[in-house]
Amino acid sequence: MRKTIGVFVILLAGMGVAIAHAGPAGSYRCWQYNVSGGGGSCRLAPPIVLAPDGTYKESRTEGTYEVKDDTIVFSGSRIRGPGKIVDGNKIRFEYDYNGFHHTVTYLCRDCE
Repeated sequence: MRKTIGVFVILLAGMGVAIAHAGPAGSYRCWQYNVSGGGGSCRLAPPIVLAPDGTYKESRTEGTYEVKDDTIVFSGSRIRGPGKIVDGNKIRFEYDYNGFHHTVTYLCRDCE
């Protein structure tokens, strides 16, 4: 019985690692932005591409991402910081930069 429980715990731990990298994989296009009350469309911005293996690419930036609950953190993000996953198909970033409050939302085009 103890061996069975031990094997089950090990299997669950292994699944936890896989689940940590699974999730919002897909290509996310910039959908809208707002800078201190003014904004509009940003569809020409480069997409954020999230791979199922936990890596991402955005223009020339590549790295890893980690998802915990509804928060996504990118290893190479220098300005905007973590994002919030909204409705399962959007990533919203809110951050202050150069004295202005920015809200930028990316929409998934082909979520898995």
